[in-house]
Amino acid sequence: MREIRFDSFGGPEVLTLHTDAPTPEPGPDEVLVEVSYVGLNPLDFKIRDGSSGRAKNLELPAGTGREMAGVVIGAGSGLDEAELGSRGLTPGTRVFGMRGMGDSRGVAAEVIAISADDLAPIPGEVPDEDLPRWAGLALAGLTAIATVQDAARVEPGQSVLVHGGTGGVGQLLIPMALEAGASVVHATGRAVNAERIRELGAQPIAYDETDWIQAIMDATDGNGVDVVLDTHYHHTFLPSLDVLAPGGRIVALPSLADLSPALERGIEARIPQLVTGRDRLDQLAQGIRSGRFPLEVSEVLPLAQIDEAHRLLEDGHTRGKIVLDARA
Repeated sequence: MREIRFDSFGGPEVLTLHTDAPTPEPGPDEVLVEVSYVGLNPLDFKIRDGSSGRAKNLELPAGTGREMAGVVIGAGSGLDEAELGSRGLTPGTRVFGMRGMGDSRGVAAEVIAISADDLAPIPGEVPDEDLPRWAGLALAGLTAIATVQDAARVEPGQSVLVHGGTGGVGQLLIPMALEAGASVVHATGRAVNAERIRELGAQPIAYDETDWIQAIMDATDGNGVDVVLDTHYHHTFLPSLDVLAPGGRIVALPSLADLSPALERGIEARIPQLVTGRDRLDQLAQGIRSGRFPLEVSEVLPLAQIDEAHRLLEDGHTRGKIVLDARA
């Protein structure tokens, strides 16, 4: 089968398409999935270049990718027909999900073995042409849940600022914050994406045309916002501390973010801890199925063009998700 692997840390050029990779054997509690689409995330290139903490103990050569959508084609010895049926994972079922945090194997391959606990069925009425969105849902969605529900604990009536409102995670943070009861959500993004931010329910701030700090203070009559959800971090974290209302809190999404500048000022700051599992995958499925989480896919590229996909990711201006077609 075909599989993307890399033998050393480095730029996108280290990613290599292997056409003679062995088909994996599922463990007792694993499901064998024929992959249709692979969702990409900034975490992927940070693991590939060695800058992520997850790269520290990674054994090379390694696969790449964390989330996907595909079709169940088999299962391990610990999952009989009744068990698969109770989970909704019988062969032929379309599924989406992401590898658990302790599983370093990639998903950018034609066939993968993955824990049954890390998958959920895709509703039958979803058309095949919508599958790319489901491939990009799990990691971004679970990150958004961990950010809004666990780390930020957004409460009814609070005001929220999202940095990166049209990125893969940002497009989920906005509706989730509103569902949690936020009175208003402001979101930064490029001017060209302002209408998309409005569609998601937020007030856009075009950082490439205006001073976003002044815009926030003007919009809040100088009071600042209650919560900042910062998907960018590097150029936004420190100035965001100055636009927080008294008692406000900030959540920085990069796992290696330095929170000390906030903590030294007595500001509550957290990094979300992603939690995987079927219950949260089902929550995401219900949200995207109902239209509450209108995640957008900006690019679908063939599996062999993963190097180009990573270059687009690293550019940092991707709107929505980049997805690989594992069948092309």
